[in-house]
Amino acid sequence: MLTFRKASEGDIPEIVSFTMDTWDWGDYIPEVIGRWVAEGRAYVAVLEGHIAAVAAMKLVGKSAYLQGLRVKPELRGRGIGEAMTRFLLDETRRAGASVATLLVAEWNTPSHGLVKKVGFKERMVIYGGRPAGGGTGRCLSGLEAYEAVAEALGRTRGYACLPDEPWVCTAVTPWDLLSRGRPCVGDALYVGRFSFGAAQGDPQTDVTSVDPSGYKQRYASHVLYAVEL
Repeated sequence: MLTFRKASEGDIPEIVSFTMDTWDWGDYIPEVIGRWVAEGRAYVAVLEGHIAAVAAMKLVGKSAYLQGLRVKPELRGRGIGEAMTRFLLDETRRAGASVATLLVAEWNTPSHGLVKKVGFKERMVIYGGRPAGGGTGRCLSGLEAYEAVAEALGRTRGYACLPDEPWVCTAVTPWDLLSRGRPCVGDALYVGRFSFGAAQGDPQTDVTSVDPSGYKQRYASHVLYAVEL
């Protein structure tokens, strides 16, 4: 029987063992799972006493972002990923969230099918990578900062990535962004490591954006999906 629970520190070695070589280049899960467990945002699916899958959930106000779903290779194709996703959606409801989001790389056809099956709808495309760099632009404060962010969110229907965690993308308020970074105007409005236009920021650091330009190294583009709870 498949059961679900929060991940514990003792689960980390087993999680790392089946997430090291997810793709040709490896995976980021081994680097972040310790932090996710410490923050209480990692969950595991357990089958016959062993971890079958792992995933995480981050709450941002009334929104929840689901990330890092990985199923043990020998157990794929048995519906465990779908069951894990449905469990996390139940967790987001219990936590009081009104919307859940996640990112799926455009090339990942199986994951697109999975998230659509459980009710997620496409909202926008998010681009990520290392920016080309350039000037920092003019930074805003006070009412000007709030109005600029509110206007930008109006154009994205309320979706953005977090300034301090640019791969966490969900439905946010202006205050969610302003509490995490200061908005600046360069080629476009950007807050921390997320841009409402072309990529901007430190060329040595990952950023995300809603426009594919401005990168010296752009990774796979991702579809942002959302479901109302």
